[in-house]
Amino acid sequence: MISYLELIDKDIINIKNGENIGRFTDVEIDAKKGRVTALYIEENNKLLNFFNKNKAILIKWEEIVKVGLDVIVVDYEDNNVKIAKEIVNEN
Repeated sequence: MISYLELIDKDIINIKNGENIGRFTDVEIDAKKGRVTALYIEENNKLLNFFNKNKAILIKWEEIVKVGLDVIVVDYEDNNVKIAKEIVNEN
């Protein structure tokens, strides 16, 4: 079992591209089932965050691959990855 305090210290790494997405800031809980259903992650883009409000990413529980000692590995496909795949498939 892992505690909330242990989770907040871990970086979130996307297995698709090795990117450090950021750190988790909040959780979504299904109160009826008593389960965590998703993690909210504040994007790790300091330049963008300087000019804009922070954008939260929703990682579904099913997208979590592994919770390690230092990181949480996720299999997350953001819109940029989807758009790149569409461009490659068109050519």
